[in-house]
Amino acid sequence: MPEPVNKPVSAFTKKPKTQEAEEGSSVVFEAETEKADAKVRWQCNSKDIASGNNYLILAEGNKHSLTIQTVTKEDASVYAVIAGGSKVKFELKVISKPDAPADAPAAKPEEPSMKPEQASDPQGGAALQGETPTPKDTPPAEGELLFNITFVAKVNAESLLKKPTIRWFKGKWMDLATKCGKHLQLKETYDRSSKVYTFEMQISAAKANFAGGYRCEVSSKDKFDSCNFELTVHGESSTHHPSPLLRVDGGIFVSADGNDDSGELDFSALLKKRAVQVHSEPDVDVWSILSKAPPSAFEKIAFQYGITDLRGMLKRLKKMKKDEKKSEAFLKKLDPAYQVSKGQKMKLAVEVADENVEVKWLKNGQEIQKSGRYIFESVGNMRYLTINHCSLSDDAAYTCVVGEEKCTTELFVKEPPVMIVKNLDDQMVMKGERVELECEVSEEGANVKWEKDGVELTRDESFKYRFKKDGCKHVLIINEATKEDCGHYKVKTNGGESVAELLVQEKELEVYQSIADLTVKAKDQAVFKCEVSDENVRGTWYKNGVEVKPDPRINISHIGRIHKLTIDEVKPEDEGDYTFVPDGYAFNLSAKLNFIEVKIDFVPRQDPPKIHLDCVGRTAESTIVVVAGNKLRLDVPITGDPAPTVIWTKREKGNSRPHKGDGRVRVETTTGHCIFTIEGAERQDEGIYSVVVRNPAGEDTADINVKVVDVPDPPQAPKILSVGEDSCVVQWEPPQFDGGQPITGYVVERKKLKSYRWMRLNFEPFPETTYEAKRMIEGVPYEMRVYAVNSIGMSRHSPASQPFVPVAPTSEPIGLCVEDISDSSISLKWRAPERIGAAELQGYGIEYRREGTDEWIPASQGLTERTSATIRDLNTGDKLQFRVRAFNMAGPSAPATLAQPVTIREIMQRPKIWLPRALRQTIIKKVGDVVNIVIPFQVLWTSCNFKLNFLYICPPSMPPEDVKNNTLLVILVKEWYTVHDHYRRTHCVVSDLIMGNEYIFRVFSTNLVGLSPEPCTTKDSVYIQKTGILYKAPNYKEHDFSEPPKFTHPLVNRSVIAGYSTTLSCAVRGIPKPKVTWYKNKMDISNEAKYRMLSKQGVLTLEIRKPCPFDGGVYTCKAVNDCGEDVVECKLEVRSPEGLLVSCL
Repeated sequence: MPEPVNKPVSAFTKKPKTQEAEEGSSVVFEAETEKADAKVRWQCNSKDIASGNNYLILAEGNKHSLTIQTVTKEDASVYAVIAGGSKVKFELKVISKPDAPADAPAAKPEEPSMKPEQASDPQGGAALQGETPTPKDTPPAEGELLFNITFVAKVNAESLLKKPTIRWFKGKWMDLATKCGKHLQLKETYDRSSKVYTFEMQISAAKANFAGGYRCEVSSKDKFDSCNFELTVHGESSTHHPSPLLRVDGGIFVSADGNDDSGELDFSALLKKRAVQVHSEPDVDVWSILSKAPPSAFEKIAFQYGITDLRGMLKRLKKMKKDEKKSEAFLKKLDPAYQVSKGQKMKLAVEVADENVEVKWLKNGQEIQKSGRYIFESVGNMRYLTINHCSLSDDAAYTCVVGEEKCTTELFVKEPPVMIVKNLDDQMVMKGERVELECEVSEEGANVKWEKDGVELTRDESFKYRFKKDGCKHVLIINEATKEDCGHYKVKTNGGESVAELLVQEKELEVYQSIADLTVKAKDQAVFKCEVSDENVRGTWYKNGVEVKPDPRINISHIGRIHKLTIDEVKPEDEGDYTFVPDGYAFNLSAKLNFIEVKIDFVPRQDPPKIHLDCVGRTAESTIVVVAGNKLRLDVPITGDPAPTVIWTKREKGNSRPHKGDGRVRVETTTGHCIFTIEGAERQDEGIYSVVVRNPAGEDTADINVKVVDVPDPPQAPKILSVGEDSCVVQWEPPQFDGGQPITGYVVERKKLKSYRWMRLNFEPFPETTYEAKRMIEGVPYEMRVYAVNSIGMSRHSPASQPFVPVAPTSEPIGLCVEDISDSSISLKWRAPERIGAAELQGYGIEYRREGTDEWIPASQGLTERTSATIRDLNTGDKLQFRVRAFNMAGPSAPATLAQPVTIREIMQRPKIWLPRALRQTIIKKVGDVVNIVIPFQVLWTSCNFKLNFLYICPPSMPPEDVKNNTLLVILVKEWYTVHDHYRRTHCVVSDLIMGNEYIFRVFSTNLVGLSPEPCTTKDSVYIQKTGILYKAPNYKEHDFSEPPKFTHPLVNRSVIAGYSTTLSCAVRGIPKPKVTWYKNKMDISNEAKYRMLSKQGVLTLEIRKPCPFDGGVYTCKAVNDCGEDVVECKLEVRSPEGLLVSCL
C-alpha cells in the first residue's frame, strides 16, 4: 500500500543564498514563493528594509528580488526574507577592491619609525580587549603623488552589553570628530560572528603639518582603554622638484602642494596667515590673558593672537608663577573631583571666611532642596553637604555658592559589577513543554545578555524566546520546546556568567487501541476507531494512499485520545485499505474495509420491543461503577420490529427528565443495540438512568444505577499539636468528600520553610489522622501538608500548615543552693543549664511550696534572666521547698530543687567543725574491722553535715582490676602448679612444658589482703604437639567468576549540531575484562585521530571532536573476551546550523 506523502513545510520554492560582492558593485538576491499572492518582507539585522537609498525591492507574481546598489563595507551583514511563517536567512560578504599599482618612488623607502604603544588597563585587566591602531597604506592612483593612510583599532565586544564609544584625539585635547572633512574620515564596522568592532581613521593626502601625537580612547560604562601613537612626516627640498617629497611613517612617500589648504587636522597654517595681526597691537599682554582664562579658551586665544607652538605655550604657562587672588569668601574650597561607590554616603565640605554667612548648594546648576537624601550642616566656619545612598543620578557637578563667589566639584558614582547570585540549572524536558531558565543577579533592574551555543538571543518576530525580569530575577522562557532548542544556554552580566544545558526528548506515542478490519453490508455504517496516548496529536486518514476528505456521508472526528472515521450508508466503492497517520510520527495504523452485497426479501412483521439485560423483571436495577474522568458507555441490547425508538432519561430528586447532552454525551442506536456514552464522567453524572424503547407494537423500560467514584477531596490544613527537639505531632481533619470510596489512609509531607522541595514522610498510607513526624533539625522552621488516599488514587495536597520550629526544653539548671537567708527573705543562686538547644533561653522561673503541701507558688511575676534571685516578704519560721526551672520557646525545663526544705530564720552563727589532725588523712581498714571516730563540732541552733572518706580494702574480684600483682597457676593431671608468683604484667610466657601433654591455666589477683576469691581460667586447653607432625590444609575448589560481556546500558540515538564536540556512552561488564572496539558504519575507527575512546570502571565513552555532517551514521561498540561477545549500536545525526557553512577538516 502506498505511504501518504507529507506536504512541504516551507513557503519558498527557491531560497536566496549567501553571496560575495566587491565593494562598489551591485548584488541581487532572488526568491520564489509557492503562492503568487504571498506577502514577502526583507530584513537586515532583524529590521525591515524598504525600497530607497541603496535598496531596490521588486515583486512579479511569485518571484521576488532584493537589489543592493553600490555595495559598501557597511552592507556586509545578515539578511532575511519572510513569507508567512517561513523565514530564510542569508549573508552578504563584501570584498575590498584590489589596490591599483603605483609608480615606485625615486628614493628608497625608509623603515617605519612609528611604534604605537599598547595602553594598559587601569583596572588591572583587559577591560576592552582591543587591538592597537595599525596604519594601512593606500597607494595613490596613477599620475598622483598623494597617498592615504588609515589607522585601525579593533575592540572585542564579547563581554560588553552595549556598543563602546571611541574618540580620536590629536595632541592632548583636540577631538578629531569635529575635524572630519576633506582630509579626515572616521568609519566603523561590526562583525557579528566574531563580535569585534572595527574603527578606522583615514587621513587623505597626508601633509607635513599632519605630524604629531595621536591618541585613541575607547570606553563602555565603567571600562576604559586608550592607545597613543605618533605620525611623523619628513619633507625634502630639492631644486629639481617643484613640490617637496614627504615621508609618512610606514615607508610611503607622498607629495604635498604647498599652495593648498592644510586641512582640518592642523590650524597652525591658518594662524600663520594672521600673524600680522599679533604685532599690530604690541601693548596687549597675551600671557596675562592666558593666565586668567580657563583651559577651554586656550585654543581660541592662540588662534586670535597667532600663537603656533601650542606645546611651548602650555609649558610656558605651567612654569609661570601666577599670583592668584585669594578668595574672600572661601578659606578652603572643594576638591576638583570626588568618587564614591553606589549606595555609599558622600560628604562634601567647604570652609568659609564668615561663619554667619549662608551658602547655597547647586547640582548641575539647579539648587538642591533639603530632604532625607540631602542633608545640610553648618559647624562653625565649615559647611557640609551629605548625600545618603548615592545612586547613578547623583553623578553630577556640584557647586557651593557664597554671595558672588562659588566653587565647583564633580562627583563620580561608581557602579559595582552585577554578580550572578543564583546560577542556571540544567533541565531536561519533553518536546512541546514550556521551559523556564531562571537566574538571580545581585542588583535589581540590571541588564543581562542571553546566549545559546555562543549566539545572542533576541526577541524575533516568532516570539519563540521571551525574557522576563522580576526584580533581581531574570527568566528566559521557551513556550514550546523543540529538538532544535537543545544546547547550552548562557546568561552574562558585566560581573560574571552562568551556563546551563537544555535537553529536549521526543515523546513516544503509544497506541492504546488500533483500528480493526471491518466487513459491512450495503447501507450499513462503517466505523474505524483508534486511541493513542497523546490527546493533542492530530492525524490524517488515507484510503489506498489518497487522503480522505469529509463530506455529508463521511465524518472524521477527534475527541481526546480517540480518532474516528465514520462512513454512513456504505457503498461498494468504499471498499479498500484505510490508514491513519499521526502527524509528526513515523508509523501508521492500517485496516481493510470489506463490502458484502446481500439481497434481503422484506417480510413486514411487528414484534414488541424488549430490553435484554442480565436481570429479572422489567424494573430491575443494575449498578455500574465508573471512575471520574473515564468514559461511561452503556451498551443495552434491544430487539423489536419495526426498529424501536430509544429515549434515555435521568432521575433527579424523584423526577425523571430526558437527559440533555452538554457535548460530552452521545446517544447512538444501531441494529440490536442502543448505546449511551459520556466522555469524561464527572460527579454530577451519578444517578439512575432509565432507557425506554417504543415501537407500534409496544414499549419496554429498564433502570441502570450509575455510581461515579473519584479521588477524595484534599484534607483540611493540618494543625501542629506539639513540638519536640526533632519531632512534632500533627493532626488534620478528614476530607469532606471521600470520592465515593472509603479513605484507606493519608500521606504526610514536610519541607523547610525557605525550600521548594517537599519530602514524603510515609510511603504506605497512614490510617490515623494524627501523625508524629521525626528526624527534623532543631531550630529550623518547617511546614506540613497531607494527602488523602482511597482505592481510586491520591487527592490533591491540603493547604500547608502554619510554620513551626522543632525545639526542646533546656536541661534543668544546675548547682541550686542557698546563698543567704534572713527572717523574711532568702537568696538563691544557680548555674545555667548544661544544654540550652537551638531556641534562645527566655529566662528562669522560681517557685516555692510549704512543707506538707503540693501547691507551688511563683516567687516573682514573669521570668528573670539572672542566675541568682532574692525572694522577700516570707513568713518567719516557715519551712519552704524551692525549685527553679529554665524556660525557652518549647516551655519549661525539668526543675532544679533543693535537697531539703529551708526554714526561714536568720542564722546567728554558722556551724563549725573542728576536725582533729589525725582525721585529716585517709584511714585504711580491712573489711570487718570496727571504726570508732570522734568529731567535735559547735552549732548554735541547727545541725551540720559533714563527710568522711573511708577506704575499705577487700580481696580483689576475679577480673584483674586495681590489683598489685597476679599469680599464674597451671594444672597437670588435675593438679595445680604455680608458674609465676607476684607477677605484675598482664601477659607471660610459660616454658619447660612437656610435649604431648594438655594444659589449662588460671590466674589469681593479689593485693594486701590476699588472693582473689575466684580465679580467671582459660576457656580452652593447650596441647603441646610433638615434632614431625605437619598440618595439611584442606583443598577448596576455586569459584569461577568468569562471564561473557554484557552491556548494562546501551547506546542512545543522538542528534547534534555540527561544530560542537559530542560523546556516545554505554556501560559493559564481563570477566575477564573484555576488549572494546568501536566501529562507524561497520568500519573500525580505533586508529583515527578524530575519535577518542575512554574506559573507566566499565563505562565506555567515544568522543567525536567537532563533528561535521559526514560524521553521521551508525556507530557500533563491540566487547569481546574469552567467554563470548556483545554488541550495541546507535544512530548519530549531525545537523548543520542554519545560515552557517560547516567544513570537515
